[in-house]
Amino acid sequence: MKVFTKYSLAIVFALSCYFGQAQTMTDGIFMSKNNICGALTYTHDSWNKYWEGTHSRENKNLGTVSTQSVMAMVNYGINDRFNILAGVPYVWTKASAGVLHGMSGVQDLTAAAKYRIAQIRDLSIIGVVGGSIPTNNYVADFLPMAIGLQSKTVFGRGILYYQTVKGLSATLQGSYIHRSNVKVDRYMYYTDQAYFTNEMEMPDVVNISAKAGHYSYRWQAEATFEQNIVGGNIDIRVNDMPGLCNKMDYTRVGVVAAYRIPQLNDLQVIGNVSRVVAGRNVGESTTFTVGITKFIDFRKNRANGIPTGPICRPGDVKHQGQMK
Repeated sequence: MKVFTKYSLAIVFALSCYFGQAQTMTDGIFMSKNNICGALTYTHDSWNKYWEGTHSRENKNLGTVSTQSVMAMVNYGINDRFNILAGVPYVWTKASAGVLHGMSGVQDLTAAAKYRIAQIRDLSIIGVVGGSIPTNNYVADFLPMAIGLQSKTVFGRGILYYQTVKGLSATLQGSYIHRSNVKVDRYMYYTDQAYFTNEMEMPDVVNISAKAGHYSYRWQAEATFEQNIVGGNIDIRVNDMPGLCNKMDYTRVGVVAAYRIPQLNDLQVIGNVSRVVAGRNVGESTTFTVGITKFIDFRKNRANGIPTGPICRPGDVKHQGQMK
């Protein structure tokens, strides 16, 4: 029997809420009132080893499994402390060995509202609420080739964002993600026991991440850390196909860099590389992301040429000229 395994759940969340470290649903950066930031990113994730439960192994029937995506995202500033964001990826998968065919298609639409609850000197306290919904009836019960999990989600997130005038930055965020059950095209499956139903119960997720380094209007360089914890204790059985409801935990570390190019009207280029260094029922994956972001600012600061948004220190525009 061929061995199947899940691709890293990190990819699902990477596509939905962690797409490249620009103005996202997990950071402390805001757009100013009536300003829009658009982003387009490309992500490549691959692995040839995975954790079956907590046991690390290879699968010669799969070889290297790669997941690629192109994601479009937009962030609109209702005002300086309240933003709305939305994003959707196109995903395609491939295995270098075996007979499994990759899949492709538009995945899930994610939308959120981000609000700066309080500003205490250099510390921002931020809340985010949102959710995601599949955009079409793609097949989820075909991992690791599936492009997503077909689960609707609702999430709440708290963010602490520290930013000094000289550009020292640190971000800590914690999220709780509730996932809906998923209906599959079979009426019996076995995980820890036999279930005679076509509905898989999806455990909820706790996600924690942190990053620290330098962030200014012109450039960014930060180290990142992420921990994902899924409820339940159901592992991939040896030589068996996993259920969507398996526990999929991971620890991921990485770096992110970005720069706004003056000669291209402050078009921002971003790059991100990360690695899953520990996990349970996920791929030992390496992820690369490159992309561009561009904002339309209707209120140029003519004195120094720096737009009033995005705001490096939320609500404190006067420091923009010092943070180039």
